[in-house]
Amino acid sequence: MSSALTTTAGWDQLAPRWRALVAEAAPDIAPFVAPEFARAWWSVFGDAAGVDLEIVPVEDDGNLIGVLPLTRNGVSAGWVGEHEVADYMGAVAARGQEAAVVDALFDHLERSGLTSLDLRGLDSGAPLVGLLEAAAPQRGWRAARSEEAVCPVVDLEGGWEAYLGRLRSRDRREVRRKLRPLRQLGSAIQFDLLHNAEAAAQLPLLLELMSGSRGDKAAFLTDNMQRFFLTLGETMAAHGWLRLHCLSVSGEAAAMVLGWETPEELMLYNSGFDARFRDLNVGLASKVLCLRDAAERGLRRVNFLRGDEPYKFELGGQPSAVLRLQLQRVD
Repeated sequence: MSSALTTTAGWDQLAPRWRALVAEAAPDIAPFVAPEFARAWWSVFGDAAGVDLEIVPVEDDGNLIGVLPLTRNGVSAGWVGEHEVADYMGAVAARGQEAAVVDALFDHLERSGLTSLDLRGLDSGAPLVGLLEAAAPQRGWRAARSEEAVCPVVDLEGGWEAYLGRLRSRDRREVRRKLRPLRQLGSAIQFDLLHNAEAAAQLPLLLELMSGSRGDKAAFLTDNMQRFFLTLGETMAAHGWLRLHCLSVSGEAAAMVLGWETPEELMLYNSGFDARFRDLNVGLASKVLCLRDAAERGLRRVNFLRGDEPYKFELGGQPSAVLRLQLQRVD
């Protein structure tokens, strides 16, 4: 295990190897655990976070097998990032090396004098979670697991018609009903999928739609938060993950949905709509169109990410837990 990196210069030097490790390990939550996401957050909010960087590369015979992206506040530590904007957070480990990465984490904790660790945003399907819980008592730590949030995930196996067939009959009728007003407008409706740089160029318009669609989103979008969205969009675009679905009515942007796309999954990160088109229910209709587009392009899943809003389950989402693991050193 290499020494912890405590500067952004060290982080950026590690980033290409870190990125390659994510590509090789291909975790389901890859966009959230690659260096781009946390780096975008740190570039905007790091100075005000009141914590120090402690990025720990884990190596075996010169090969990078894991990265532990930590921040430190005295004798306490957690992941780099903030659960309010990062639906998932965590370490990345090469396949088959998860136990070695867990051992490296406890080695680092012991060497650096840390006594508590708060790990939020853990994917419940990741092997690291169970390994951490099992290793904790053996290494002199007490572990407490809790469910932090839920991410409803929609199964798209078999395509659009198969997806519709899995819905409850009333939900299937609702999906079709939500699209009916758009169908009645015919050629006035356009639904486009923008990729990467093309999508990033439209993010200022998305932010306008977000601010205008709901009061809580307008309050959420401080100047720093808007800067974070734009920075994140650029970094996600550079990696090839950025997607922006755009629903237009008579040439005017009515709704937009921002997401990240991996080879098998679309993750819907945030959205906004123009209140002038509220009667067309464009906010929810745009989500349905995202599902249909993803199914028709052969993606296997759509992850609605954090939040238990009823529409996510009415559209076929099945709950997937996001976990929090709190570790305390036992004296």
